[in-house]
Amino acid sequence: MPAWITLFTQPSYLPGVRTLRKSLENTRTRYPLVVMVTENIDEHSRRLLTDEGCLVRQVKPVAPRSGVPGNYANARFSEVWTKLAAWRITEFGRLAFVDADMLAMKNIDEVFDFPLPDGHIAACHACRCNPHRIATYPRDWVPANCYYSYLPEHNGAPLPRQFSPYFNSGFMLLAPNDSTATELENKVAAIRDLAAYQFPEQDLLNEYFTGRWLPLPYIYNALKTLSIQHASLWNIFEVKNLHYILSKPWQDNNGKDDNNPYNELHQLWWKTYRQIG
Repeated sequence: MPAWITLFTQPSYLPGVRTLRKSLENTRTRYPLVVMVTENIDEHSRRLLTDEGCLVRQVKPVAPRSGVPGNYANARFSEVWTKLAAWRITEFGRLAFVDADMLAMKNIDEVFDFPLPDGHIAACHACRCNPHRIATYPRDWVPANCYYSYLPEHNGAPLPRQFSPYFNSGFMLLAPNDSTATELENKVAAIRDLAAYQFPEQDLLNEYFTGRWLPLPYIYNALKTLSIQHASLWNIFEVKNLHYILSKPWQDNNGKDDNNPYNELHQLWWKTYRQIG
């Protein structure tokens, strides 16, 4: 049986996990949500998620060896290496990883029927425009290196010859496999310099699955920044899974910040959150 799976390592993300689960329920998905937790998630939170229908699984944290200095685009990324533990959840034949800051807008059960060759994953292209000019992002994250800049809805220009495909790991279709998990964990353990891993597990997964990932339409991982940076592509009525990268809805003023350019999208999250009993 397939399942959705997410990672919950920071207590402050509990509203995100609960709202993700509720949004999947609202779409009448046929599949359960597995929540990977680490030891710092308390029993109350685990019980709450279990009572709401989640399958809670404690996993061993994945991280580079101690003493390797971090170079992350955001400090909270230090724990996302543990996302790689999804490959250890072999009780399911196929998993769709969904970040805890996502909101299912439509039923997306069809992803489990997508063909996936052995040793491959499926994911959506990342937007590498860095529209907010975040200084800690890679220097080559500019519109000229963004896949979405070359779509017909944008300008239709051909991709440069040197273009290097790169996916966002917030939504991934994968087949759990202990051998793959071991290889990924060994790669993390072998890291001596994190300069190339500003987006930790995402950068490593792009390395590992080079030539072995199938691109999905953006609607399965609709980064909220696309709504402004690639407005000609964006169609909220087509979006199936909304990704709240950067600031999180539960961290704002109940979605009532008129100065937030993503306020309307955040309101969608709050609408679902308020449905939780």
